[in-house]
Amino acid sequence: MKKILVLTFGALLAVFMAVTGLAKDGTRFGDIKAEFELRNAAGQLFTEKDLSGRYTLLAFGFTHCLHICPMMAANMAMALKASNKNALGVFISVDTERDTSAVTHAYASAFHSSMMGLSGSHEQISQAASNFKVSYVVTKSQKAYTVEHTSDIFLIDPDGKVVDVFALNTSPRTMARAIDPKVK
Repeated sequence: MKKILVLTFGALLAVFMAVTGLAKDGTRFGDIKAEFELRNAAGQLFTEKDLSGRYTLLAFGFTHCLHICPMMAANMAMALKASNKNALGVFISVDTERDTSAVTHAYASAFHSSMMGLSGSHEQISQAASNFKVSYVVTKSQKAYTVEHTSDIFLIDPDGKVVDVFALNTSPRTMARAIDPKVK
């Protein structure tokens, strides 16, 4: 009976940790590494160190996306606009074949002047996605080119730690309050 109780408690603890975002060490989102080496619009190396000192909303997507990515980018832009903090929006393209860093930046910055787009090689994007626990798949055939991806929006604090993860349908006001608690 004790074994069953211990196993049940362990399973419940694992579910609780997954739902609340707690990592095994008790920290929130501790298993997500806000680390990447990608390219900015000028083709220069851009890493998580370049985000230091400000809040950042970061998401993965692609510029040919018809529904999810525009909504994600628009929500990020509205959150940035509502916040009075020095914050940045980062849109990382997982479509390495069609989205250059310049194309991705043009897409992201069209939503808000404080948003930027990043891209990179397949290896760089795969590593960044793995660090953020994001999944994506690009499927190409003679008749179709599809891209599927995780649509979470990550909030990185000025110290470079992931402090929140928002679902696609999170209101921009909620994201803005996470950046700036004074937002009404």
